Amino acid sequence: MTAYVIGYEVYCDGPTAQDDCPESAAVRASVASRTARQVRADGREQGWTARHGGGRLIDLCPSCTAKRQDGAPS
Repeated sequence: MTAYVIGYEVYCDGPTAQDDCPESAAVRASVASRTARQVRADGREQGWTARHGGGRLIDLCPSCTAKRQDGAPS
């Protein structure tokens, strides 16, 4: 049996490094999105942001992006 990757899920990392996203948000990927980069592009269209932190990308839903911009510590 051979396993194939059928897609990626990009989820919100939460308003702070210690807290999970209160909405347990994930990007709604389009049917055509097959890579993590394509799913993140779908997320940008939905108001998501991504930034580098701790050696990886930190993905934030619109709600958590607003909370971080309001002064919540990273």
